[in-house]
Amino acid sequence: MKLLIFITLVLITAAGFTEEVRGPARVIDGDSIEVNGVKIRLYGIDAPEGKQSCIYRGDDWACGETATEALKQIIGTDSIRCTWTKRDPYERALGTCYKDGYDIAEVMVDHGLALAYTRYSATYILNQEQAKAERKGIWHAQFMPPWDWRRGVRLAGNELPDTNCPVKGNVNRKGDRIYHVKGWRDHAKVRLEPKERVMCLQSVE
Repeated sequence: MKLLIFITLVLITAAGFTEEVRGPARVIDGDSIEVNGVKIRLYGIDAPEGKQSCIYRGDDWACGETATEALKQIIGTDSIRCTWTKRDPYERALGTCYKDGYDIAEVMVDHGLALAYTRYSATYILNQEQAKAERKGIWHAQFMPPWDWRRGVRLAGNELPDTNCPVKGNVNRKGDRIYHVKGWRDHAKVRLEPKERVMCLQSVE
């Protein structure tokens, strides 16, 4: 009997404890939502970032905003159901969410408005291949995968003007000097704004 209980506990631990939330959702961006106070990152997909642009027929296309609006339309105002077994480093639930029995993340990939996040899951690879073959959503445009875009990589003609700056320096409200060296995580996020005392330096002073 004790052995049976022990085996059961081991199996439960190995499988992970599944949590669930239901209710209307607030869309944060193309792959993130909030349901009843729980922030959820749709597991297995990666959508263009909110400020990300793609290029369609030579013109900039706000594909990140399009993805966000598409997710809002898919979810609507109805109650949805999300389940998860783990969270990311930002304490967001890595969830799979359903509306009327449909996998919401799957619908986003089917419409070409999110990519299969194959670094973490192979669930939506076939859906992505189909969307790519039919040139749906971002597949009919030029785009940078969102995981590369977050690292500061841009399409030709869409580069950040200050990407080649070796060191970005600024002064905070306390008068402290802060440096962001090229190659560090936040370098690409810091924009050169002389009026805001953010400038390009050749080396750390």
